[in-house]
Amino acid sequence: MTLNFKSASSPSPDSPSIFQKHPRFYFSDGNVVFRVEDTLYRIHRYFFQRDSPIFETMFSLPPPIDARPEGEEEDRPIQLEGIECRDFDRLLSVMYPKSFNAYESSTTEEWTSVLKLATRWDFDSIRELAVESLTSSASPADLIILAHRYDVSQWLLPEYMELCVRDEPLSLEEGRKLGVNTVVAINQIRHQIRYRSNLNRHNDAIAELVQSVFITGLVELTK
Repeated sequence: MTLNFKSASSPSPDSPSIFQKHPRFYFSDGNVVFRVEDTLYRIHRYFFQRDSPIFETMFSLPPPIDARPEGEEEDRPIQLEGIECRDFDRLLSVMYPKSFNAYESSTTEEWTSVLKLATRWDFDSIRELAVESLTSSASPADLIILAHRYDVSQWLLPEYMELCVRDEPLSLEEGRKLGVNTVVAINQIRHQIRYRSNLNRHNDAIAELVQSVFITGLVELTK
């Protein structure tokens, strides 16, 4: 993975900063300043350098000759391009929890933000936490979509199996999420399970069929 960042343009010394300081993640003892959208974050580089090889490499680069290192002051922050504040906030809430008893993220959307940035920047331990949390909370359709998007292969077979063997048909919302190709393939397997005696209630045979269609055969999601 690569880190897309650049130094933000410095505001005029005679004009106030056009960027706002984050109300929570701007620490007086922080030693690196990031800019995400129009918000400044002053946090501790230790966590980024320790847990992400991408940031470890970035922080090890020598500064330009005759130039201040980026990220040391708010007038020269490291700009994280293509990142939204809400996603960055959710990642930081894992690093800086309000309580050690529970994480603030609880919904599929919130943990997806964590998974997205942890995957992008190779925060392996945080990615594992997001995967574990989503496994127990997200729907099969959501897990299938996220598995393809963020390369979480262990979700594919069990979640496709769940949609193929359960009694309830796919809902309209699930169909919209999964796309036409996947819906047709799932319905074909459901039909075979119902009418082929060698498949009905034989999980190994069903798993082999699902594997051949969705994983080996690589049926593509359509948006």
